[in-house]
Amino acid sequence: MKGLKKYAPLLVSLVFATASAILIYVSVQATRPTVPVVVAAQNISVGQEITKENVQVRKMPFEAVPPTAFRSVDAVVGKTVTAGPVLAGDIVRAEHVSTEGALVAALRTFAPQGWVAVELPPDTAMGMGGIRRGDTVDVFAEIPSGQGTVVGIVAKDAVVLSTPWTSIGKKDEKDKYYVLAVRPEEAQAIASLTVRGKKAAIVLKGEKR
Repeated sequence: MKGLKKYAPLLVSLVFATASAILIYVSVQATRPTVPVVVAAQNISVGQEITKENVQVRKMPFEAVPPTAFRSVDAVVGKTVTAGPVLAGDIVRAEHVSTEGALVAALRTFAPQGWVAVELPPDTAMGMGGIRRGDTVDVFAEIPSGQGTVVGIVAKDAVVLSTPWTSIGKKDEKDKYYVLAVRPEEAQAIASLTVRGKKAAIVLKGEKR
């Protein structure tokens, strides 16, 4: 007890010093200028068009906000994430998004330069619900041969841009098809399948690009 009494004044001084430091810190933080900043309210994936539900505005210290940050929700709604994903709580910056349409943004994000987007015939691979944007597939269909027609490959290493379950810009359920990125010379062969009312099949490839 005598030892505690001996150090009591020191302990009291430390408590008051700590409390004073906390009060000073809180006061400084309270007086720091803040600005509104748009942050992700949920994870936003690459190729996704931003909606009001995806983002929210928070107040942050001015010095913590990058110059490319957005200050209002309206400034980002309708833009497409092309560099990401943007995780929940992250500041949405100009370098994350594009004003291009979602399909164009997905094409430029996932496919090699010079490739084009083409839609597969209706009802293609409707049982393959696990396929996602960015997956690599081969496309098979009937092709002419010396013995009539055979099933052969019409597009190799095509990149999935949209599926019937995540279709970009498709509002009507019956209009939701697979959209793939393919080489320009393969696009005509795939487009002709739809024109001629032919079917196609896709094979998911395990390796990543």
